[in-house]
Amino acid sequence: MQDADIDRIVLEYCKKRGFARTEALLRQEAGVEAMALAPQRLHVNSNGIVENVLYSLADHSPKQYADSFHRLAAWVDNSLDLYRDELARVLYPLFIHCYLELISKRATSEAHQLLTKQKQRFISTGATTSKIRQQEIQDLQAVAVPEHIGSNRVAQAARAARYPVTLSTYSFQLLMAFLQGSKLWLLLGIVNQYIKVQEVATPMEGRAAEETTLLTGPIQGDVVTINQKALDLMLLQDNVEDKWREEKAAAEEAAEQEFDEQGKPLTKKQRQQLKRAADKERAKQRQTTQDRMEPQIPLVGMADELEAQLLESLDKRASVGPTALPSAAFYTFVNSHHTLHCVTSSSDGACVAGGFSDSSVRIYDLEKMAAARSQAQDEAAGSSVSLLWGHSAAVYGLDYTPDQQLLFTSSADGTVRLWSTELAVNLVAYRGHNFPVWDVASSPHAYYFASASADKTARMWCTERTNPLRILTGHQSDVDVVRWHPNSHYIATGSSDRSIRLWDVRDSSTARVFVGHRSPVTALAFSPDGQTLASGSEDGTMMMWDLSEARRFGVTPNHKGPVWSLAFSQGDGAILASGSADHTLQLWGSQQRQDSQEATAHEASSSVTLLRTFQTKATPVFYVHFTPMNLLIGSGALTLRQ
Repeated sequence: MQDADIDRIVLEYCKKRGFARTEALLRQEAGVEAMALAPQRLHVNSNGIVENVLYSLADHSPKQYADSFHRLAAWVDNSLDLYRDELARVLYPLFIHCYLELISKRATSEAHQLLTKQKQRFISTGATTSKIRQQEIQDLQAVAVPEHIGSNRVAQAARAARYPVTLSTYSFQLLMAFLQGSKLWLLLGIVNQYIKVQEVATPMEGRAAEETTLLTGPIQGDVVTINQKALDLMLLQDNVEDKWREEKAAAEEAAEQEFDEQGKPLTKKQRQQLKRAADKERAKQRQTTQDRMEPQIPLVGMADELEAQLLESLDKRASVGPTALPSAAFYTFVNSHHTLHCVTSSSDGACVAGGFSDSSVRIYDLEKMAAARSQAQDEAAGSSVSLLWGHSAAVYGLDYTPDQQLLFTSSADGTVRLWSTELAVNLVAYRGHNFPVWDVASSPHAYYFASASADKTARMWCTERTNPLRILTGHQSDVDVVRWHPNSHYIATGSSDRSIRLWDVRDSSTARVFVGHRSPVTALAFSPDGQTLASGSEDGTMMMWDLSEARRFGVTPNHKGPVWSLAFSQGDGAILASGSADHTLQLWGSQQRQDSQEATAHEASSSVTLLRTFQTKATPVFYVHFTPMNLLIGSGALTLRQ
């Protein structure tokens, strides 16, 4: 703080107290014409002490930072049990910023002494949060000189936003009284500049587990504001599902039932009952059709041939649910456990594609392979595999377009490539990311696609242009997974910063932020109606999110390894499938969102019911997918157990 800033603060204090003559005299002698200090940097306490002035005049020697923190930590440890856990919340951000202040003053020895003496306090509880903080502290140990602060992601996160700490009013008063009474002006300055204290009326008993971390803390401070935005989650008008239901209703109306199940003619009363049921169903269908939206972005219409194929598939769709589990097919890659990175399939499951560490992509035509095997023709079996070369590094993401004619791939070389599956040639290379591209997803309505990268951004593209249409920035670490909303107006991203964001593609704004996972988010899936988002993380936890209400209503910590893939069944989305590194594929009942409106966070954990667990012999499940006929497809790479 400069002398001029101190003069302005004193002038503001005189003005606040009504000392007009003193203010005029000081203004004349100091030559200060205007008070330009930012309001948030000024804090006048009840005793009339301007804390910014005291902070600027305090002893800034390296030893003073460590001594001040040790005194505060000892005071917190000796506080009453009712307030100790609450007051301890402020120690972690103060510890981090004291360390960074020492580094910025090139007091490396004092900084590492402080870290060595105090770090065990934050990592010894055994909780998941403590494990995350352990990783953050390990990352900070790499910061040894001031120049490292700008390139270290944890240091950047600490400096970029104020850390939110929730304290009861009385606990906050106790903290301020101790800092002021003990003249710990250095810590008080850090609190004012880097910590955002949120006061509540009563002590936060039993909520110590809700502590935040450096990466998720600043995000949580903005969640409430962002999540108040209204969303357009309706499906689009004239979609194939609605057309199929209309055609089915018309066919049933034309074929009016004349006989019962025993072949006897229906009575007049039975005909009337059937008619009322049919009228009720048609009214429900009309209401559903009215709850649709016009596209607000340019979209390419579906080809007539593709629409006819989808309508035919819907006629053959199996109805699945908790009492009628889906049929499943699992495809295992052999001799590829260390080289296979990702798997996808065409929407009908006829082709399976894999991305490999040698930068190749292989497409397997399952129908041709089955025909070749039935005829014992090895040459024909070999011709059913297409090998695509073009990337210069490992391939980490794959996705087919809805018409199954094109395939998107993403790679560690920083590019996304578009391939013709019929010609097995590369058509376009999209360059824009500066680091590896971990995932790519095609829009449900074609034309657009999205990519997720280690450069902390997701990008929206269209197939006609090689430059991105939207650059989605906001995550504080790698963006690991990306998925499209069914109406193509929103994109969901999951990140290593343990947050999920929903982006509005119309203006690139953040429409939702979901914070709750305690490890990187590795899988996402939208329900068919677009109202629910399922997420999976590296620690095996799955969560269900209500998009319109911006709340979590289900938590399922059943998997023993990372959740790598999620998929809802077609139609009403009654089944959710999850694939994990623990060699299991699990099926969940997912129709209880409406029944959990009043559920607490603890009760919500039972709102998603485990229906069945399928254990593979030795195959981590990379990929799960439901075809339009509700056939469940799974895939992974065989690994020999040690």
